[in-house]
Amino acid sequence: MEKGRELSLEGKLRQSAIRDRIGELLADPSRSHPWVIEMDPTTACNLACHDCISANLLNQGGFERERIKEMAREFKEMGVRAVVLIGGGEPMAHPEFGTLVDYFHENDIHVGVTSNGTLISRYMDQLANKCKWVRISVDAGTDETFREFRPAPNGRSMFGTVIEGMRELGKRKTGKLGYSFLVLSKTDEAGTLIATNARDIAAAAHVAKEVGCDYFEVKPSFDMMHFLVNQQVSVNDIVAEQMKQIAHLQTDTFKIISPYTLGESLDGATTQIKPYTRCLVASTRTVVTPSGVYVCPYHRGNLNMRIGDSNKQSLGEIWESARRDSVMKRLNPAIHCSFHCIRHKSNLLLEKWAAEGINEPPVDDYDFFV
Repeated sequence: MEKGRELSLEGKLRQSAIRDRIGELLADPSRSHPWVIEMDPTTACNLACHDCISANLLNQGGFERERIKEMAREFKEMGVRAVVLIGGGEPMAHPEFGTLVDYFHENDIHVGVTSNGTLISRYMDQLANKCKWVRISVDAGTDETFREFRPAPNGRSMFGTVIEGMRELGKRKTGKLGYSFLVLSKTDEAGTLIATNARDIAAAAHVAKEVGCDYFEVKPSFDMMHFLVNQQVSVNDIVAEQMKQIAHLQTDTFKIISPYTLGESLDGATTQIKPYTRCLVASTRTVVTPSGVYVCPYHRGNLNMRIGDSNKQSLGEIWESARRDSVMKRLNPAIHCSFHCIRHKSNLLLEKWAAEGINEPPVDDYDFFV
């Protein structure tokens, strides 16, 4: 596979199976069916992170066990090709997590998981053998830093539990395993820096490689409205120095990744201009949560962008509803999405194809998480 291709979201749109659907999408976005679902099985979380971007959505219940299994069947009927089990809360905290992964795997629906890693041992078989990728949000390289930024409700650190789970998964996995590191800081009321996890980047990268991860990713943090958080100059300097220290760790089998948003954050950018007035990507994927179904993860919890309630409606009913049609017509990325969106380049490519036609050959299928 071409280096980095699996990390390019817009590149995935060039796959044969996806290109077949793009023609339908560009002809009439309102009739396109979802290709990818991000699903929050539950809002329950067993950590107490002070800076959680989903803090206002946590511990407010989850899907009933029978309903969540019904939804899995609805996804298949709708032609969904990939599902990301995420949160919200911790997806593995839902008692039917394993059932969901089993069902999707049996029906050739690709599964990705984003988790805090504390419950890996509970679902080792599913994670190792039935998921295309598992990304663990660790955000630390030592027990001390994990306790500072990712404490359990009792204040203790579960770093050892997470790392040992990743180590075992690293030995058994058939898909990709990633170690995610979000740059975080704490300041006092006067804005004076109290603590930052940035000093752990090098330590975390070494741990990631040692336990068998396929990649280590350093990302900027975002506020609850999804805007980039600008770190203090001293923190940015630490990040830059730590990234230099780990460059030598990269090999053909272990990647050091930093999205373009990390550079944007270090440069002080907070907003992203969108030169288009519709979101074609929102016609290909959606986010399903216990509090509702929303046009995209960036608007999770935004009632103005809620398109339905999957506790009461099937996904098919929601997708064909007047409510979704109304929200999609109202959604204007140039106005409503001034934050940095990771699918911005995908929208630019789709708009280019809409205006000029698709004048390039497709590539073989390799990853349906568009």
